[in-house]
Amino acid sequence: MVLQGQPQGRERPVWWSPVKIWSVAVVSIAFLSACFIVSCVATYYITYTNTDRRLSELHTYHPSLTCFNEGTRVTEKVWGCCPSTWKSFGSSCYFISKEGNFWSKSQQNCVRMGAHLVVLNTKAEQNFIVQQLNESFSYFLGLSDPQGNGNWQWIDQTPYTENVRLWHQGEPNFSAEECASIVFWNPGGWAWNDVFCDSKRNSICEMKKVYL
Repeated sequence: MVLQGQPQGRERPVWWSPVKIWSVAVVSIAFLSACFIVSCVATYYITYTNTDRRLSELHTYHPSLTCFNEGTRVTEKVWGCCPSTWKSFGSSCYFISKEGNFWSKSQQNCVRMGAHLVVLNTKAEQNFIVQQLNESFSYFLGLSDPQGNGNWQWIDQTPYTENVRLWHQGEPNFSAEECASIVFWNPGGWAWNDVFCDSKRNSICEMKKVYL
């Protein structure tokens, strides 16, 4: 039996629910803030650790680097660095070899310098590079057709079908010529030609810039 006037259960204060909601909100915000800070620290650490490692690798082959301020705003300091004897364009550095070698040997020489034979992605990139070349020579590209079946492949696995294709008119024209070079012909100017991989030619190496 319940006596009249006696409370049947303990009632919570009217302010309990808002306090609980605000407590949950504050805890959630604090947790998200902590996650954001941890994420930023981790990203900073990974980015600069990778940069330091890349710089260390470059110094193994190159005694000095040349860096350019590539920030898009006055207050933004972004430095892109290339080995001092290399040419800078876009996000890459380029080295023009003056020594003739087979295609495979040329690629090995590039790899020893932390690079690979050049991969041409745009006509603007090619226009820049040919300004550094000697019209009396041809230069190996990082492009080959290992099976001689027209399945041309870039050395860095960039899809050939998605890149520019700047062959001389009528080229490629011989399945046994399984490597590509860039060469100056009159009247066409600079463009690509398929050549024998075991012929000796100059070459162009490419590496990604290091950003500081």
